[in-house]
Amino acid sequence: MRKIRALVVDDEKPSRARLSKLLKREDDIEVVGAAANGRDAVEMIRELSPDLIYLDVHMPLLDGFGVVREITPARMPCTVFVTAYDEFALQAFENHALDYLLKPYSDERFRSALEHVRRYLQANDQTSLRPKLSDLLAAATTGGEDWLERLVLKSSGRVLFLPVDDIDWIEAAGVYVRFHTGSKGHLYRSSIAQLLTKLNPKQFVRIHRSTIVNTSRIKELHTRGHGDYTLLLKDGTELVLSRVFRGAVEEWLRQPL
Repeated sequence: MRKIRALVVDDEKPSRARLSKLLKREDDIEVVGAAANGRDAVEMIRELSPDLIYLDVHMPLLDGFGVVREITPARMPCTVFVTAYDEFALQAFENHALDYLLKPYSDERFRSALEHVRRYLQANDQTSLRPKLSDLLAAATTGGEDWLERLVLKSSGRVLFLPVDDIDWIEAAGVYVRFHTGSKGHLYRSSIAQLLTKLNPKQFVRIHRSTIVNTSRIKELHTRGHGDYTLLLKDGTELVLSRVFRGAVEEWLRQPL
């Protein structure tokens, strides 16, 4: 039988090592990789297509929820969340996650969660987890930090307060991002991935490795071929929707109005 291909994601080296050691004891598990942050996790999920991921919640660059948001619930592998604290997260996991591990966890608790995973994968019902992960992100939105409502931009001795509602779209610019608001552009020191975790996913969606768009500005969607699309904004701006991020737009389209 084909082994279950597992990916371990945790920013703490001892935690990664312990999880990998426990998984390697299992005859039906193959550990295909380990990541120390959410950014690397996203890349490895796309590259390795694991069957199973052990995903830490609190990580630098991109947290566990951010990873799910970037990959989208529809494309996530079977996921077991790992957390050291957070009362909200535990309640949300009880209701919406396949399973979770609360640090420090025992070998017995690890095996219990793994048995749950095996039953799920044997049932081959991948669609049942997608609404669970979507609901978990919604619960995280309600129970977590408030989404950004405005940004503070400093330039030439001035301080500008920019409401996020005024942003049409955002593009990567080296170690900065550029906010496009009408005919104006504003630089802000952040990566696309970091910024995305702070923006309401019902309002902002990533459509390309270097582009985020305010969904309220989208007017039309056109096919370009080879799986790519063009987004036409209300002001006439045309942006490329990469096939890699098409799932994020599809997830947004499925959200209730």
